[in-house]
Amino acid sequence: MKTTLDDARSWFLHELVFADELRLVLAEGIAASEPEDITIGEHVISGTLALEPRATSRIVVVTFASVVAWQRIDESFTALDDYDERDDTSFIQILSRSRYLDFVRAHHGWFEDRMPTAKLYRVWTENDVIDVISPDAPRVESRNAI
Repeated sequence: MKTTLDDARSWFLHELVFADELRLVLAEGIAASEPEDITIGEHVISGTLALEPRATSRIVVVTFASVVAWQRIDESFTALDDYDERDDTSFIQILSRSRYLDFVRAHHGWFEDRMPTAKLYRVWTENDVIDVISPDAPRVESRNAI
C-alpha cells in the first residue's frame, strides 16, 4: 500500500494510542552526517551512519478508524515468515495470509461475516511492527510537529 511513508528511508514509532481508533504517530528516521563505528562482540563495523528521529524529521499519523484486533511486536524479535503472503513494497503492507491472521480467524472469526472487507495491515518501523485487522484502509496524514 503506497503512502507518503514511502518517501522516507525509515520511520520510528513515537506514539501509539488506542481509544475508539488506533493512532500511530511516526517520526522520520534521518541518517547522521558523521559516520561512526559500531562494535558487536569483537567485530567492528566501520563507517555506519546512525539513523534516528531529529528536529527536522517529518511526522506522519496513521489512523485506523475501526479495528478488529491489533498487536505491536518489538522488531528485534520479528523474523520474516515464508508462510506470509504480503505486499512488501511499502512501509504499510497488506497481508492476505499470516499466522496472526489465522489466529484471529480461529478465535474471533465471525468478524469476517460482519466486516467482509477487513484486511490485515502491517506497519513497519525501525523498532516496532504493528499488525492491524481493519475493514478500512488507514488514513495517513502529515503533521508539522509531534
